[in-house]
Amino acid sequence: MLLLCAPHALALGLALLGTSAQSAPPHAVHAAQTIKAVPMSKKLIAFTFDDGPNRRYTPKVLQLLAQYHAHATFFVIGQEVQRYPEVIESIKSAGMEIGNHGMHHRWLHKMTEEAVRDDVAGGADAIVAAGGPKPYLYRLPAALSDDTSRRVLGGLGYTVVSWSVDTRDWRRSMSADRIVKTVLRGAAPGRIVIMHDGPAHRANTLAALAQVLPALESRGYHVVSVGDLLRQSDFAAQRSIPPGSQRPVANPRRQLKSQRPAPRRGWLQSVLHRRVG
Repeated sequence: MLLLCAPHALALGLALLGTSAQSAPPHAVHAAQTIKAVPMSKKLIAFTFDDGPNRRYTPKVLQLLAQYHAHATFFVIGQEVQRYPEVIESIKSAGMEIGNHGMHHRWLHKMTEEAVRDDVAGGADAIVAAGGPKPYLYRLPAALSDDTSRRVLGGLGYTVVSWSVDTRDWRRSMSADRIVKTVLRGAAPGRIVIMHDGPAHRANTLAALAQVLPALESRGYHVVSVGDLLRQSDFAAQRSIPPGSQRPVANPRRQLKSQRPAPRRGWLQSVLHRRVG
């Protein structure tokens, strides 16, 4: 089942072709696109972890992911990155993807344009200062945004990543068994799972992860990062998107597919390889 956020059903595919606010004229900056799931037939499912890094819980999440040869995207908070820069290095060394969750986990929908820009940029700067890559994926705190914040995120070149399987593991009342049932009930090719590795009370998340990873493996699923999900999408396969291309860029427009001439292959590869590794 396709769960791309309407009206952006073709946004993913066009993003992989390299259309972005950064490459568009200054007057044509568009709102960032939001993805909840990715169209695909392969049994891939993306895991994401929010609100870290955390010195206590993130290393245990990494250990479980490594045990089951799984990958994930970690949406980190800038102020936590500054507290635990060594954990960012661990995430990077483990081959995981790092996304931006803002500097202070502030809700963007009631902030001024300048405040949104400062918080988003602050989160990215903290990641880079800790040795991480410049992020291109953003997760909205509490999933809240407005036209202003989406326009700012688009202008900064971000794709907003939502989710299609919500574990609600941030609630202390969510037992490990309930988290496992939620994930397995919602599992389908191309879906995105949200969990948390910080800042506290993540014992149930860890217990659930230890159960759900082998359960998904037994069902034939591979747990991957959001970037991997994008690269392995049906659209990417049709377009022969080269593996290892780390940056599908945000802000495509549906009508551009028919209006623009096909890009030269060398140009396409250069765009997709802007952020490798």
